[in-house]
Amino acid sequence: MNQKHIPNLELCQEFDRLCKEKNITIPETEYFLGRHSGMDGTWSDYYLYSEKDNHCPDEQIPAPLVSEQGEWLPQRIAKNKGQQVWALQCFKKMHNGKEEWFTRYENVEGTGFLNMQDPTEANARQKLINYLIAEGIITKL
Repeated sequence: MNQKHIPNLELCQEFDRLCKEKNITIPETEYFLGRHSGMDGTWSDYYLYSEKDNHCPDEQIPAPLVSEQGEWLPQRIAKNKGQQVWALQCFKKMHNGKEEWFTRYENVEGTGFLNMQDPTEANARQKLINYLIAEGIITKL
């Protein structure tokens, strides 16, 4: 599997922590990052697992695919019953001589926008999801 289709470990850990803090149930994801504890109390490194794997690690962190993130980031969301409506834009463009992904929620009234960028689409989307959860704009997935 091409790991560009899932966010990096730090963003997945932040996502897991934010969802627990905000009491948000994470939908089932096809992949997750996991690690095992050893008999001596040490932990292994994190590895990518599929829901189809027969052995489950002791600790699991969701690693959502870009397609799963797209399901969680609807084209339009409303905050506080329509007071703020944001529209999603996701695009790739050149930035400082290299291609980068930009994921943006733009206020429909044009009063502001949130912009996240990263070399991979998965990280750019996950940064945006984490921000929206932290700010209370997304309250369920």
